[in-house]
Amino acid sequence: TWRAELDNGIEILGALNAETPTAALQLRLEAGQRNEPLEKLGLAALTAAMLNESTTERSNEELSTELQKLGGSVRFAASNNETMLTVRSLSENLDATLSIAAERLLQPAFSEEDFARAKAQTLQSIRQSKTQPATTADVVYQLILFGKDNSFSYLNMGTEETVSRLTLDDVKTFYNDHYSPQIASAVVVSDQPQEAIMEKLGVFAEWQGASVEMVELNEFPKLGKARIYLVDKPGAAQSEIRIGKRAMKYDATGEYYQSYLMNFTLGGMFNSRINLNLREDKGYSYGAFSGFNGNRYYGTFTAQAAVRTDATADSIVQFENEIRSYADSGLTEPELTFMRKAIGQRDARNYETPSQKLGFLSRILVHDLDEGFVDEQNDILNTISEDELDKLASQHLNIDDMIIVVVGDKETILPELNELGYEIVELDAAGNNIAS
Repeated sequence: TWRAELDNGIEILGALNAETPTAALQLRLEAGQRNEPLEKLGLAALTAAMLNESTTERSNEELSTELQKLGGSVRFAASNNETMLTVRSLSENLDATLSIAAERLLQPAFSEEDFARAKAQTLQSIRQSKTQPATTADVVYQLILFGKDNSFSYLNMGTEETVSRLTLDDVKTFYNDHYSPQIASAVVVSDQPQEAIMEKLGVFAEWQGASVEMVELNEFPKLGKARIYLVDKPGAAQSEIRIGKRAMKYDATGEYYQSYLMNFTLGGMFNSRINLNLREDKGYSYGAFSGFNGNRYYGTFTAQAAVRTDATADSIVQFENEIRSYADSGLTEPELTFMRKAIGQRDARNYETPSQKLGFLSRILVHDLDEGFVDEQNDILNTISEDELDKLASQHLNIDDMIIVVVGDKETILPELNELGYEIVELDAAGNNIAS
């Protein structure tokens, strides 16, 4: 790997990949959904969508046709904490592809026509998502864990109400305030040497912009005792279940990584205890799993599945039994041996493709990791003891600290849910309390 910096301060981390005559680049801006105000949810995603449209020089059709000829792609997308420009290209066409990327980034047309279409497409996607029980479950789960006054708790694309009110001026303002080289960094994987790549990346070197203020997260809500939060989806053939809690932030070699190893046997693979129970043994679900998911700011532990409606209550019981038993007794020696082997083999294949290499470099840059962190992870994998893993299970898997979200046909599932002995709070699809 190599490191360098453009004249405007953008940090670059690169790697040579001689196996294919291609290049892949990710330019990352540390601004995303969490930078938009609550009354303008969806603004970061809509701004990114507008950068996939026309520029002041060419129409979107012309740019798309040119990219097809070059065999490349240029794409903007926004997520919770960042906005990403992803570029893929044949090495021989990298100059031309990067030229289009720079044109999209630095000369967006922001035309009324493009805006009307992008906004209409967003509203259509939001309406479509409302028909998906899995999306409803994810959103309600996030809102309960992280609170309604944190913008990242909501869908990245926003809500119907907020997106309907967004204007082209809102997009221009978000672009001017947040698209700055001051919060940008890039990773690149190519078969070309550092000097050649840095010369080509010069297309971004003239880009200027002011500093961007970091947005503080609002305090997360107190969760209290374990409850079932029920969202009615009349006639649903399946129920979506989410069981979990807030957990650790991402950490490549500390407790977060060790807990990933600990969870592998419980719900982190196809042969996990949770999946063998709910899928193979009971036939309740096509797939059930659990895992820790964290970034630099917050994290979660979640066990989840889509299950047959008539098996909703017992699926919760099975999840509880597996999590409780694992927290109490931990894993067995054969499970530890299998986990080491499975993760070791999988990790060996984890950095083969340009996309995987890009993800690896991105992790190093975002989390300020030492480039040898993978070796450190391997050491932990091979030396962590059964006792250490059992301790982590007992520490992080207390089912009584977890909330339960169920999206399903209330009429069918409520009688059996009542028998589980939890307080049941009924919510609508936007996470609002429905007073009984």
